[in-house]
Amino acid sequence: MNNNLPLLTYPKWLKTLTAESMAEDEFPLSDILTDSLYYPSSWLDSDPVRHLAGNIYSFIYVDYGHTKSEIDYSLENPGFRRYHIIGRRPVSEHELNPKGAKPSGIDPRLDGRPEKSERFIKPPFCEWIIFAKNQNATRSTAPERFSLLYLCADGAAAFQILFTPNRIRPRAIAIIEPGDGFGFNWTRFYKPNGILARSVEANPAGMPLFLLDGNSPTSACWPYYNKYICSLVKDVHDKIFVYKRN
Repeated sequence: MNNNLPLLTYPKWLKTLTAESMAEDEFPLSDILTDSLYYPSSWLDSDPVRHLAGNIYSFIYVDYGHTKSEIDYSLENPGFRRYHIIGRRPVSEHELNPKGAKPSGIDPRLDGRPEKSERFIKPPFCEWIIFAKNQNATRSTAPERFSLLYLCADGAAAFQILFTPNRIRPRAIAIIEPGDGFGFNWTRFYKPNGILARSVEANPAGMPLFLLDGNSPTSACWPYYNKYICSLVKDVHDKIFVYKRN
């Protein structure tokens, strides 16, 4: 967790989950969306969890470029340090989108064309995974649990399907390695007038409070976020810059 950001109360829905209840109970979509971190073009980047678990308990990762077998392997090798999986299950399209929302609003002049990246898009799937802290974990400030919802999907379309019809906003959005170079993203998530930014801005619940920006140390990629909060160490050479919307 990061002391520069407000901490959240350990949510009851997460505290009481078991592998059995995950399989048997109704999928808690609203709980997972509320106060979450939304990370499009994420792969399985552990940095937001490493730095912000405790400030956030629900992480939603979206990336269309990796297969389920790749995710399964990466969850074990190396996985998330200091944590282990205590429950996981697949999530159906109806559970994610019970209202049948349809993504829209692409402007080819501003956004590009999705079909240019078709050959890089993997078959869609969604997994919900609960992690618990290892008994021998040395970081006492790390929370006992966190939730990860992983979607193999387009980041802008998934936002429109998950958050907009449910009138919920994530607590934070991460645009760290958006894949618009060699990552084969069809559009640019950094663009303040791009399809992702427009989708987030159009959410009737409002925009996320925080933006994690992997690119700019001087000003956020989206100008609505005009208050610098702190930086998070990504590796020896790179940082993630946290901005707040006033």
